[in-house]
Amino acid sequence: MKKLDLKRVIVGLFPILQWSVSYDSGTAVGDLIAGITVALTLIPQSIAYASLAGFEPQYGLYASLCGGFIYAILGTCPQINIGPTALLSLLTFTYTSGTNPDFAVLLCFMAGIVQLLAGVAQLGFLVDFVSLPVVSGFTSAAAITIASSQIKGLLGLKFNSESFVDTWRGVFQHIQDTRLPDTFLSLTCCIVLLGMKALKDIHIITAQDGKRRGPVLLQKCLWFAGVGRNAVVVVLAAVLAYFLHRDKNDPLILTARGRTLDATQEIVALGVSNIFGAFFLSIPVNGSFTRSAVSDASGVRSPAAGFYTSILVLLTLALLTPYFYFIPRAALAAVIVCAVLHMVDIAIVKQLWRSSRLDLIPLFGTFICCLGVGIEVGLICGVVVDMLLLLYYHSRPPLDLQFVNNNDLPPHFAIHPVGRLHFAGAETVRSKLSALTKPKDRINNALQTLKVVSTTPNSALATNCGRSEDNGVESNTVKAPNILVVYCDDVVRMDYTFLQSIKMLVAEWSKNGRVIWCNAKPLVKKQLDNVIQEPIYCESNQLRMFLTDASAVDVAVLGDTPL
Repeated sequence: MKKLDLKRVIVGLFPILQWSVSYDSGTAVGDLIAGITVALTLIPQSIAYASLAGFEPQYGLYASLCGGFIYAILGTCPQINIGPTALLSLLTFTYTSGTNPDFAVLLCFMAGIVQLLAGVAQLGFLVDFVSLPVVSGFTSAAAITIASSQIKGLLGLKFNSESFVDTWRGVFQHIQDTRLPDTFLSLTCCIVLLGMKALKDIHIITAQDGKRRGPVLLQKCLWFAGVGRNAVVVVLAAVLAYFLHRDKNDPLILTARGRTLDATQEIVALGVSNIFGAFFLSIPVNGSFTRSAVSDASGVRSPAAGFYTSILVLLTLALLTPYFYFIPRAALAAVIVCAVLHMVDIAIVKQLWRSSRLDLIPLFGTFICCLGVGIEVGLICGVVVDMLLLLYYHSRPPLDLQFVNNNDLPPHFAIHPVGRLHFAGAETVRSKLSALTKPKDRINNALQTLKVVSTTPNSALATNCGRSEDNGVESNTVKAPNILVVYCDDVVRMDYTFLQSIKMLVAEWSKNGRVIWCNAKPLVKKQLDNVIQEPIYCESNQLRMFLTDASAVDVAVLGDTPL
């Protein structure tokens, strides 16, 4: 029995023990800069996402507090930032709409328990069963749903809605109640946000300016302004609302409404973040793609950047909470809409049309279901479609069936199966190969449907196979090819059902031919020995001899095969 390496288990569970050994001042400076930069994105987004979830702004900051500390201890990717996200906030609103924040906190705790159990059970491999088209359809539909849910905030409308369809129905029913000041503020915020986003994409440094301090500093300032655009807009809108606010009894904010990673370790880190966060009144959290990209671009060096981000969140909670009252709802809606616009993936449709049109089915299926019946149900529908396509692919395994007739080898049929051969494709494979057990079918398939590997002219090939090109009269004096070579180079294993199908295939083919297994691995040989009597094995360098011997035996025993 293998001895348990306790040290390796502990280091694997707490990655901080590994990277902290080499942590130095240079790494700390890089993490500090990245942590501050991410905080400028995280804090306004957290406030906005709390509004999206239907709660007061401080709950978004509560949710941002523990993630950085916990992930720095348990996380493996320096770029990841844990906190509220638009999609998870929308899901939270779906299940806690009309309740008080305690239900969202309970949801956070229960989600953490489920995630932690999934991590302990090593279920990280399940993410492999969700394809990119399904993810793209899901995120695009979620982005449209989130943006639609903020339309009423952009227009200053007040009505209850819980789905994409309900939101747009409510917008058309209450369009006459649009508040022009809110609409003007939200549009202004959107323009400013999009304009400032473009600042970080402006390149003013040339090859000659690379060593000049002025252009480099200006380039960094433009990038920093683009990254911190959410904080700028929220602060300016709050200051404006502070000076223009009149009715203290009607707040402008929403209150009590609606690299390759170790996936298993990431689930554990996320679960613990939710569990501990629940004790600090957190709503459910997960990793953010947007903030992770900001962290990466900021030069993050280790997960310790989360420490600095969480410290800034803590200072914000301690010093700025009273001023959340003045943050306009329209400004938060603009932040949310501009944050999710990039999630709509249109380019993938063009790529799939060119490379794999069948994958458009799960893409559009997920997208339509998410908009029509809800994003969580739509994701399940997409996964189901993916599973059906997976079964379809397994039922049609690639065989690369060929008729070989050249000067080097005697005429024979050859197949090149690939990978693990499962029960789903057993009948398809047997049907294709069984059709070649009759001599006439072998000839017709060789001439019409199979890929022919030959150095012989077509007319000579037809005559050799028993047909004359000149008069179309079939010859009864030429023996049809009756040898099948199965190249097992890329075969990993076969399941029981597939082996039984192979057993029937060999029995059918052996009535007037031979089956030769070339380059079979030991496991494949062991499996074949259990179902086939005296299988014929050979290596590539022995194939010519085996084919010649098999042809000689067939001529002696069977004679020329009539059609």
